[in-house]
Amino acid sequence: MAVIARGPWCIMNKKDKALEKLGQIIQDMELKAGDRLPSERRLETMLEVSRNTLRSILHSLEARGLVAIRPGSGCYMRVGISTAHDNPLDLNLSPEKVMADQLEAAYLLLPMIAEHAADRIGERQLEELKRCSVDISRSIFQESPKRVWNQCLTFFRLIAIGTGNDFLVRTVEQVCSADMAAYDIFFTLRRDEREAIFADHIKLMHALRARDSEWARAITANYFLRMCSILEEREQIPMTDLVFRSLREKTEQRDRGGTWPV
Repeated sequence: MAVIARGPWCIMNKKDKALEKLGQIIQDMELKAGDRLPSERRLETMLEVSRNTLRSILHSLEARGLVAIRPGSGCYMRVGISTAHDNPLDLNLSPEKVMADQLEAAYLLLPMIAEHAADRIGERQLEELKRCSVDISRSIFQESPKRVWNQCLTFFRLIAIGTGNDFLVRTVEQVCSADMAAYDIFFTLRRDEREAIFADHIKLMHALRARDSEWARAITANYFLRMCSILEEREQIPMTDLVFRSLREKTEQRDRGGTWPV
């Protein structure tokens, strides 16, 4: 198997090496969901790290939903890990990979959430969405990328709240947990591109108010396809294969005289 050079910035530090070794230990012990990891004292010795470093590793795995830490009882596997991965607990994803995966997850999940919200969202949430869209407009006027990002996150979180499903709210929060660097380039885009992105928020709000679930889903999918296309063109952030195929299908549909979902 060919080894791909990852550059000097990806050289493993002590914590990374311990994380890789812990993944191997879990595989060797064949631990499954619900199984208890070795004690902290034993793991310290096995991984050759301090208690603080070990706890930092375990808390990072808990944040990812891989383990559950039960005070006074120990640390337990919440899910099984893949035996087909050389380093199943690896956190060393490139920024480009993180963003591509984040956008793919958003493209897959958020249109379905918007579709569901169209059937269930209440008038109060719709009014909150309206106020949020005004805040997005103000952030654009103030040329504040961070505020634009925060308000857009709030916008999609409000849509998830509109489903009435708390798990979907947490899903949106998790999908958007990594800082969306796409908004760092927002004010380098052409004016028509910025306006198209903002217009998608307004269209989506109208679709939800009209209880048009298919329209809500199409607008949300189009929103993230647009973002992926811009990032690949401007920032060399490659689309995942799934997103690339979806965008190509939309383009071919448009070229055949079909309609691009709006």
